[in-house]
Amino acid sequence: MDIRYKIVLSFIGIIFLVIITRFYYLSIISYDYYSKLAINNIIRTEMLIPARGQILDRNNKPLAVNKLGYSIALSPYLGRKKNLPLLDKELNRIVHYFPSFSVDDLKEIYLKQYSPYNHNYITIIKFIPYEDILKSYTILMQSEYIKINNTTKRYYPNDSVASHVIGYIGAANQQDIFKNETARYIGLVGKTGIEKYYNNFLQGELGYIKTKVDVLNQAVEVLDETTANKRYDMNLSLDIDLQKHLDNEFKNKSGVAIVMDANYGDIIAAGSYPEYNLNYFVDGMTNEQWDNIKNDLNNPLLNKMINGTYPPGSVIKMGLGVSFLEYGDIDEHTVIETPPFVEIGGVKFRDWTSLGHGSSDLIKAIKRSVDVYFYRLSYKIGIENMAKTLKAMGFGEITGVDLPNESNGVLPTPYWKLGTRGEPWTIGDTINASIGQGLFLSTPMQIARYTALIATSKLPTPHFAKRLGNDDAIFKPQDTLNDFQKSKLPAVRLGMYQVCNSIDGTAHNATRDSLIPLACKTGTAQVVGIPKDIIRRIPEREMDYYHRSHAWITAYLPYKNPKYVITILVEHGGGASSATGPILVSIANKMHELGYFKKDSNE
Repeated sequence: MDIRYKIVLSFIGIIFLVIITRFYYLSIISYDYYSKLAINNIIRTEMLIPARGQILDRNNKPLAVNKLGYSIALSPYLGRKKNLPLLDKELNRIVHYFPSFSVDDLKEIYLKQYSPYNHNYITIIKFIPYEDILKSYTILMQSEYIKINNTTKRYYPNDSVASHVIGYIGAANQQDIFKNETARYIGLVGKTGIEKYYNNFLQGELGYIKTKVDVLNQAVEVLDETTANKRYDMNLSLDIDLQKHLDNEFKNKSGVAIVMDANYGDIIAAGSYPEYNLNYFVDGMTNEQWDNIKNDLNNPLLNKMINGTYPPGSVIKMGLGVSFLEYGDIDEHTVIETPPFVEIGGVKFRDWTSLGHGSSDLIKAIKRSVDVYFYRLSYKIGIENMAKTLKAMGFGEITGVDLPNESNGVLPTPYWKLGTRGEPWTIGDTINASIGQGLFLSTPMQIARYTALIATSKLPTPHFAKRLGNDDAIFKPQDTLNDFQKSKLPAVRLGMYQVCNSIDGTAHNATRDSLIPLACKTGTAQVVGIPKDIIRRIPEREMDYYHRSHAWITAYLPYKNPKYVITILVEHGGGASSATGPILVSIANKMHELGYFKKDSNE
């Protein structure tokens, strides 16, 4: 056989083999793929977006709701080259009735979403208020290329009130969609606050409608449908009336206020100040508005309740007092000398008053906030024992509050300091920690929780959720103290009572107008260090504003039957009792007015 004839036969055989292989691939291997593609060409699935759940306060007053309106979408086939003049015509028709939009902008939005493989209408205007579309609705609906759908837009009726608690929603990014596939269809997710923490609940469940379509993509038969009518609302424990009262107290101030149920952790009111208008993040804001927020030195975007970390100052002294009684071989009546200063390692550690306090037991040390009492006993028991007690009281860990990205604070120990700073622990670190200064940092939420522990002997989980739909939100308090520690709580409670009610208590003058018996403790968190050789300190009022100390007060009430905790921090407030005491009294009396206590309560 001629060699050329063999080559031709071989070539034909190879071609035939390729054709057979390809035929097998298309008819057998790719059958499922092309079957699904064919089904997709005749069956259209449209996702139905649920209305986002409303957020209500404890009395069903609205905190986050949905405004009713409409969205406008265009046919998915207007992006083809031959249909571009028709696209322009429909866009001009829409802009005629809604001149605040431009043809160029809407066209850009449309073409960004256009694909020859897409058979679903393309939304070009996400929201038009109900009242604005009434006149043009019937006219626009006459076009076969325009589709007008019901939709909603998030609205915060109280603007900035409780902004750090409620949070806001925004456009879902790729990371959001990766974590939550539903966000791909809804397009919005909670970005901060309750809106973020409970996003999966509030967003509800998608519905869908499957329809058979003809070659023109016109629906000819509904094959399956699941509605998305159910809305998942939730109630918070917040009382918006008390919340507004907090806001009034913090006008032109920066800081935090928290009102919490002492036994169960329900947060009745809480604010981080200054606040910001939540609706700016839904409607968009001007450059001037954004600059005002961004450049505010008081940092309105920071949730100071859970992310602001401050030296706790003297409000930590009750917890340390319990630690001294457990490890210091003393009881609450043991009296020790408390002169104006103690000298340790050649360094003088001074009391807050240059006169000193003579001698003190634990109750007086709390009532008068005797620094030297805490210096001497911290030196005796050491930082490890102090930290062990404070850890059981919730410091150095998140409180578990239902807000995202809570900070731990810092409960300093030698191990922590070496690991984070590469430095050895010093006795000065122990002395500073004994009065809540130095390396010690806590959040206001930690202080509120710790105060509840002092009042009730249980460590509650602070929380805002009261009901999710029809289900009550349950948060059980923790039993973290041993029997000895619990047995000594009455002594520190008595010290706190005397802070507010004894004539020489550090907060007596500032809190004596309270209608409800208080137990409280003031504290000062230094912003700048004070040299140890300074005997008389510069008055806070004479310091530059941002050099003044932060002012704390934390309280529970009523004294004999604790129901609520109030924790207040005024940034750069200077004197603790004068800056915070009147706010505490105002909140307590407002709670009395709102019916949180019996009218004749003298417990």
